[in-house]
Amino acid sequence: MEENLDTKKQLKISLPIAFENLINVFMTLVDTLAISTIGVKELGAIGAMSVVINIMQMSIQTINVTNSSLISKAVGEKDENKIKLLSGNSIILTLIISIITILITLLVMPIFPKLFNVNKICNTYLLIRLAGFIQSSIVTVLSGQQRTLGKQGNILKLRIGAIVINLILDMLVVKIGYGIVGVAIVTVAIDTALSIYLLVKSRKTIIYKFSKKIVKNILDLFKWNFIERIVSRIDNFIFNILVSRMGENEYAVHVILIQVKDIIGSFVQGFGDGITISIGIASGKKDINYMKNTKDISKILINRASIAVPLATFFISLIIMNISLRNLELQKIFFSVLPILLLAIYIEMSATYYYAIIRGVRDFKFLAKRNFISSLIKIVVATILAYTPLGIIGVWVSFLIYCILQKYMSKKRIDQI
Repeated sequence: MEENLDTKKQLKISLPIAFENLINVFMTLVDTLAISTIGVKELGAIGAMSVVINIMQMSIQTINVTNSSLISKAVGEKDENKIKLLSGNSIILTLIISIITILITLLVMPIFPKLFNVNKICNTYLLIRLAGFIQSSIVTVLSGQQRTLGKQGNILKLRIGAIVINLILDMLVVKIGYGIVGVAIVTVAIDTALSIYLLVKSRKTIIYKFSKKIVKNILDLFKWNFIERIVSRIDNFIFNILVSRMGENEYAVHVILIQVKDIIGSFVQGFGDGITISIGIASGKKDINYMKNTKDISKILINRASIAVPLATFFISLIIMNISLRNLELQKIFFSVLPILLLAIYIEMSATYYYAIIRGVRDFKFLAKRNFISSLIKIVVATILAYTPLGIIGVWVSFLIYCILQKYMSKKRIDQI
C-alpha cells in the first residue's frame, strides 16, 4: 500500500505553487507600483487595463486548471501517455483561444478609455501587452503542467528570477522616461523568454498530437470552468467601473486594493491548487482511506493558514500603501476599506478547503452555478451601495458578501457529496 500524505509532504506541494502564484501577480504589481510614481492618471490607466488583461487571461487560466485537474488524475492512474497527450492538446487549444482573444480585444479596445474614464494611453499599454499574450498564455499552461508533475520548486525559482529582472528593468525604463510604454515592453520581453524556456524544458513530457478523445475530455470540463470564471470576471469588471466613476482618488486607492486582493488571492489559490492536485491524485488511486487522509491533512493546513494569511495581508497592505499612496487623503480612503478586505481574505482562506476538494473531484458544474449566483448578488449589492454615502466602502462590502456566499454554498456542496 502506498504511503499516505502528511502535512510536510502537502506543504512541499502547496507552498511552492502558492509562492509562485504570488510572484506571478507581483509581475503586475511591480508594473503598477512603477507607474504610480508617475501620477494618478497613469495609475488609473494601467489599473483599468489590468482588469481587461485579467478578463483576457480567463480562458487560458480555465485551460490551465482543467489540464492540471486531468493530469493529476492521470498521475494517480500512472498513465504517462495520457499525461503527455493532455498537455499537448491543452497547448494546441491555448494557441487557438489566444488568437481569438487577441482579435476580440482589438475590436473592442477603442471603448476602454471612456468606459473606465481613464487616459487614452491605456490603449497603448494594452496594445503592447497583446504582442506578448500568446507567450504569456503558454507560460501559464506549461507552468501548471510542470507544477502538477511535481516540479513546483523549479517553477518557483523561474518566477523569482523573472520578478527580480522585471523590477530592475521597470525602474530603469521609468527613470529614463519611457513610462507605461517601457513597462509594457519589459513585461512582453520577460513573457517571451519564459515561454521559450518552458517549451524547451517540458518537451519530454508533451506529445503535440491532436486527439479527439482528449480534446473532448478537456472541453467537457472547460465549459463549466469557463462559466465559473467568466461570471467572476464580469462582476470584477463592473466592480471597477463603479469605483472609476467616484473620482480619481477613490479609483487610485481601489487599484491598489485590488492589487493587494489579487496578491493574497493568488497565494490562497496556489495553496488550494496544491491540495487540488493531491485530491485529484487520490481520486485517480480510487483508495477511500488515502482520500480521507488527504482531506484530513488539508483541513489542518487550511486552519493554520486562515490565521497566518490575514495577518500577512495587513503588513503587506501597509508596505504597498506607503510606497504608492503617500497622500494623506488617499491613505484615509485606504484604511476605511482595509478592514473589509482583511475579513474577506480570512473567509476566502478558510473556505479554500472546500474549493480545493470540489476542484479536485472535478465538480466544475457546481462551481459554475455557485459563481453565477454569488457574482449576480455581488453586482446588485455593489451597484446599490455605490450610490449611497458608503461609496467605495459599500462596493467592497459587496465583495465581503460574495466571499461569505461562496463559502456557505461550497460547504453545503461538500456535505452533499
